Amino acid sequence: MMESRQHMLEGIARMRDGDFQSALRHFEDAANLRESQPWQEDPQAAWLLAAAYINRSDVLRALDRRDEAIHSLDRAIHAMRHVPLDQNPDCPERLILAWINRATTCGESGRPAEALTGFSKAEELLERWGTSATPERRLLASMSHANRARVLLDLGRSVGGWSSAGIAVDFLKGLDPTGPVAEASIKARGILCHSLAMLLDEPGGIELAQDWIATATNSAEEALALIRSSGYRAPWLADFVRYGAKIYRTCQPHFLGEFIREWTTGEGPLADDAVLKKEMSRELLLAKAELELRVRARPHESEHVRRAISTLSSLQRAEAALA
Repeated sequence: MMESRQHMLEGIARMRDGDFQSALRHFEDAANLRESQPWQEDPQAAWLLAAAYINRSDVLRALDRRDEAIHSLDRAIHAMRHVPLDQNPDCPERLILAWINRATTCGESGRPAEALTGFSKAEELLERWGTSATPERRLLASMSHANRARVLLDLGRSVGGWSSAGIAVDFLKGLDPTGPVAEASIKARGILCHSLAMLLDEPGGIELAQDWIATATNSAEEALALIRSSGYRAPWLADFVRYGAKIYRTCQPHFLGEFIREWTTGEGPLADDAVLKKEMSRELLLAKAELELRVRARPHESEHVRRAISTLSSLQRAEAALA
């Protein structure tokens, strides 16, 4: 089986280099070699076979071959049924991750019911092995709930998405906020903001969202602090800013100008994103129009008018900075 092990090592190296086609061939060769030998009665062989299929699925997901990735994860999960997890401390985490990846891939493939079932299976395993037993388990729990939230949002279930994203954030509290934890924390907080932004589009959403606004805006600021301290830049970061800007415009317009300047001007992490800057200009225009309407509706309330004028001035400064 040394040849199979060598294929695994080569596959991992090629995957790290971004040569996914070559990595895929190596992982398939590793899996085929192990499948050709009796492995059902050999826990170590079963685990190595599962590892080959898990790595194969990672490559297939990177190549957007999701159905094949799901099948590969099914093979990994089947192989791990022959591994005594209690005698192999690393195996529960890998099995849980396999279920999370399968569920996530199902969600990305338009199979939401299957995805939600998969997340439930991962969470059952976490409960069985101790969700908070290690930082790694807490990170896995956060990943499962965050990805579950994304599926729920795709289904238009903003309240369920909010709940799952909040659980994902809670699991990360107290962990060292660097590396994968920082990435997971920013992602979960972004999903919180997405959930609230969705709810604000629904009939009566502003009233329903009142209890969420402080949590969502605090999450936006916490995520910004993590991004600045870690230097982490995610491909969905611009979406996070879109959701945050909408929340501020609708619920707390007096913070909108400062929020937009921090993200998209000067040394902001998205200062070079021209498309986002145009969208933020539109948010500022909408906020100004809405404030002017509110002033015209309540012209005799001097304190209200004074605050509106101050907010308009802040929005105008942000608009000038975007130009």
